[in-house]
Amino acid sequence: MILANAGCGFSTVAAAAAMPLAAAPVRPSYLVDRVSGGDRRRLCEMGLVEGASIQVVNRRTRDMLVVRVGGCRLALARGMADCVWVR
Repeated sequence: MILANAGCGFSTVAAAAAMPLAAAPVRPSYLVDRVSGGDRRRLCEMGLVEGASIQVVNRRTRDMLVVRVGGCRLALARGMADCVWVR
């Protein structure tokens, strides 16, 4: 939560909450907030690092999604996508 000066007083403005990539809807782009879990090294090698721009292109099934990172398209299993947090 962020306090912002709203003229006469302060109001609270909710900061953009991070969510797992697996839960992110298809939309133009997100920023990678953090990468966690046992697949961290592999995901970082694929370009999924903090601050990277990522786009969810397609959801083929409940267990797989296609993303675009740095001009490359990647298919990620849900378990790997759960390790990537985006805003």
